[in-house]
Amino acid sequence: MPKYDEIILKSEDILLLLSKLKNIGWKYVRESSINRILYLSAVLYSFRYTEEENIFKDDYRFIRTLSGPEDADIDNAITFLETNELLLHSEEGYFISDISHTVSLLDNYNAKEHWFDDVSYIIGMYGEDKIFDFIFRDPEYKDSLESNSLYKLNIDTDNNTVKFLNSFKEAFESKITTKDVILDNKDYLKLYFEFIFGKILRGEK
Repeated sequence: MPKYDEIILKSEDILLLLSKLKNIGWKYVRESSINRILYLSAVLYSFRYTEEENIFKDDYRFIRTLSGPEDADIDNAITFLETNELLLHSEEGYFISDISHTVSLLDNYNAKEHWFDDVSYIIGMYGEDKIFDFIFRDPEYKDSLESNSLYKLNIDTDNNTVKFLNSFKEAFESKITTKDVILDNKDYLKLYFEFIFGKILRGEK
C-alpha cells in the first residue's frame, strides 16, 4: 500500500477512534494516548478474535519507545488531519473539529467501528492510568524493552501479550460458562479485565 494511502487509512482510524472516545467523555486526547489506544486495540483484537485475521496487523508497525508503543505514521496522520482542519489541538490535547466525519469506505469500517466502541467502553470503565499501566506491563512491550529491541512489536495472535491473556482464559471462562448467559464483547472484556487486574494485583504471572 502506498505511503499516502496508509496515512489516509490511519487518519480515518484516528477520527473514528476519537469519535468513540468523545462519547465516553474524552474530548481531548494526547498523541501518546492515540498511539497507545490503537496499539491496545490491535493486541486485544488478536486476543478476542483468535480465529480471524487481525484487521490492524497489515497497516500498523508499532515500535517500542520510552513513552509507549508508537507508529511513525500516526504522527503523519495527525498532521494530515490538522492541515485539513479535521483535528484541532489545544494544551489539553487533540480534539475533533465540527467538520470532522468518519469515512464509510474505510477498510473494515463496520468491524473497526464496533471494536473501537468496545475498547473505548473498557477505557472509560477502568480509566486511562490503569489501562496504560497494563500496556507497560504488556509482555510483548516489556520483553522488547528488556531486550533493547527496536524491531516492530508483534500485534498478531502469536504475540506474547495474547499468550499471557490466553493463559488465564480457560480459568476465566470456566467461571462464566456455568451461567446461562451469552456475553457480548463489552461485557466479556469488562469481566475479563476485572479478572486480569485481580491477577496483576496479586502478583500472578
